[in-house]
Amino acid sequence: MSFINATWSDLELYHHLNSRLDALASPAKLWKHQHPQLNASSMELLTYFRESAYISLVTFDADNSRMRDALITLALADDSAPARALFYALLAYSSFHRHRFNQQAMKLKISALHFLSAAAKEEPQTYTQAAQQVAGSMLLGAFDIMLPVASSGEWLWYVRGAMVMVEATRLNHKHELDSDIDSLFNWVYYHDALSRFPLHHWQHKSLAPATNEASIHPQSNRYSLLQTYRPTLPSPNPTYAILGLLSEACDTLLDPRDPNSSNLEYHQSLDVLERRIGNVHLGANSDPEDRLAVDVWQAATQIYLARASQKPSDAPKDLESLIDLAFDGPIRTCSCPHFFPLFILACEAGTDERRTAILELIARTEDIPGVRSKMWLRKMIQSIWVHQDLHADGELLVNYVGAMNSVISMNDAVPSFV
Repeated sequence: MSFINATWSDLELYHHLNSRLDALASPAKLWKHQHPQLNASSMELLTYFRESAYISLVTFDADNSRMRDALITLALADDSAPARALFYALLAYSSFHRHRFNQQAMKLKISALHFLSAAAKEEPQTYTQAAQQVAGSMLLGAFDIMLPVASSGEWLWYVRGAMVMVEATRLNHKHELDSDIDSLFNWVYYHDALSRFPLHHWQHKSLAPATNEASIHPQSNRYSLLQTYRPTLPSPNPTYAILGLLSEACDTLLDPRDPNSSNLEYHQSLDVLERRIGNVHLGANSDPEDRLAVDVWQAATQIYLARASQKPSDAPKDLESLIDLAFDGPIRTCSCPHFFPLFILACEAGTDERRTAILELIARTEDIPGVRSKMWLRKMIQSIWVHQDLHADGELLVNYVGAMNSVISMNDAVPSFV
């Protein structure tokens, strides 16, 4: 008789994976039956990912457990290069989440990059392999987002690579795999949509005091290339409509100092977009949490479009009723793991009371186990408040777009606002 050293969580994970593998397009044995890579250490990281680490994967949906299950199932589906890339990316993310920056996490990330590179040199043979490549790329992007904001900003390239794969393989139009794969596509769509906001304001230049060409960010050409390729895909999830409108707003907005911003057609397009944003509503039978989330995103998108389209010399638009509604409701009661609406609403906190409410909201969100730190976001918000306060006693109105450009561009790499 032999004994197995396993915890209850290990057994639960084992049965969970076996029950889900039947849904794959090409059924395969669990990887641990074929490869020594699924040893005690990797099993421990898999268990930790399933129980804890997945919570910090930022999605638009409140519950990302379906995506967690799809990631684990895909990672153990077969022995292909895409599967191995996803497997090691998942372990790297789990290790980093558990121990922060460490040698094990970096070695696992390098292994994931090796297999992702190998997979990229070949056309995906199956729908499953295409999904594995997308998932592996997104997990590496999530790994980069967890790093300090002064990191390389590689998350942009991972998200873009995932989006290219989705388009090239028409992944979002196929249904041979478990329907949970929709959550994977929505994850990609969410990160791609939100990448357009910081890129719209990124100035490709460091704000450190310098007067020579060395102050130009060395990766500026990389980011400008990202801006020239912007695939737009309709989301299969109707609650993602507000994200599509935010993407459209970022693609439509011109710098208020641009002479073309005075064109009648431009203002008409903004009016149409404003009405479409205001008309986003969920059904009466939708989940209250979903309605609250859409309400917060809707208010933030409306405010951003109005502020970013006005000239510095124009009187501020009357948005008080919209702002009051946000601060009297969601700001005081909910937690908000999403950076974009929190940042936009924080820019409207002109009083000490409202600023305290924003800081309390950040604190409530950071108290949620597994949620990533908002330290850099807090610094950006405080920089905006300082900028506003310096204008309070002067005759000049706050240049909204200029302030956004300055604060976002003061980071060493493009920050993620997911």
